[in-house]
Amino acid sequence: MKRKIWSALLAFVIAFGLWLYVITYVSPGSEETYYNIPVIFEGETALSERNLMITSGDTASVTLKISGNRSDLNKINESNIKIKVDLSKVYDPGERELSYSSITFPGDVPQSAFVVESKTPETVKINVEKIQRKEVPVMEEFSGSAPEGYIAYTSEAVLDYPSINVTGPSSVVELIDHARIDVDLTDRSESISENYRYTLCDADGNPIDVEQVTTDVAEVHLDVKIQRWKEIDLKLNVTYGGGATEENTKISILPATVRVSGSDAMLEDLNEIVLGSVDLSTLENDTQMSFAINLPEGVTNLSNVTDAAVDISFKGLTIKKFMVSQIRAVNVPDGLECDLLNEVLEVTLRGPTAQISQLTPEDIIVTVDLTGKEIGTSTVKAMITIQGEQFARIGEMGTHSVSVTLREPEKR
Repeated sequence: MKRKIWSALLAFVIAFGLWLYVITYVSPGSEETYYNIPVIFEGETALSERNLMITSGDTASVTLKISGNRSDLNKINESNIKIKVDLSKVYDPGERELSYSSITFPGDVPQSAFVVESKTPETVKINVEKIQRKEVPVMEEFSGSAPEGYIAYTSEAVLDYPSINVTGPSSVVELIDHARIDVDLTDRSESISENYRYTLCDADGNPIDVEQVTTDVAEVHLDVKIQRWKEIDLKLNVTYGGGATEENTKISILPATVRVSGSDAMLEDLNEIVLGSVDLSTLENDTQMSFAINLPEGVTNLSNVTDAAVDISFKGLTIKKFMVSQIRAVNVPDGLECDLLNEVLEVTLRGPTAQISQLTPEDIIVTVDLTGKEIGTSTVKAMITIQGEQFARIGEMGTHSVSVTLREPEKR
């Protein structure tokens, strides 16, 4: 009797286990729902060859309700179910509603093992646009400013790529006006030579969503010169003479200074620019002159002025010519005699009007120095001497010369 009970109990357990196995692992009528299965698009190469691209729908996902044996359903999930859409039959831009070309399952499960009860959505909607290519300029947008005493040559900035090529859907590419790089000059006292990433913008400078746009360059290299600047005085080397002194001569230079830029080393000791030289004894009247502003190599003129005007004027001076007969020779070489061919020399002098009016030819002596001269006739520079302290502010205008003949003494 006990054996029958144990046999019946064992049969019950086995039957229950078989039933549980069928229900849990086989269950031929089971259903399962799988969510967010990504759609795989095939034929994009063919689409690209037609100069087309998908602009929406490429992230589509599908929900599938599948029935089959439980043992088979347990082998599939959202990641190993493949839902494909064929794009090779799309030839024109516009909105399209495409059916799924295939739904496949893992290779170790027969494709016939499942029945797709429902697909949500039934089809996938896509938008197809023409591909457009366009060249756009790269534009720098500078913010901040270089420190005091430094200047950034933003107008002379150099880019290795002044423009870039963009490719993408025509609706987006048509909006792209330029590529902008943002450059902050705050506290920059050294020249910039760096790579910058750019932002694609519309004509108003607003950034554009360019997720589907590609470019031929990821970064652009920018060079901007930043240098120290300084205000430099303009000077003139003046030789006073001919009665012209600092007290009775006015010299003005316009501009008086010039703004320049250069390296710290170049500007450290540069405090003035000498325009040139002028000898006042050669100027008879008030004079206006122009001098080029020549800067050392490596120094840049920021003032946009290349020439300086020099105005020279004399106050209270009078020019007068005198016929001087007191001409003498000194340092005649030994063994030679000299003949002064000028009996009278016209001498031009300038000085304060009161002094010039009192001066007479007798107060003037002309001297010629014959040191080192040889036999023959030559022109020798004359030295003009004015006698009397009361004529101290009178000076010679220009230079004067006397013709002299040196000869051997006549034999007797």
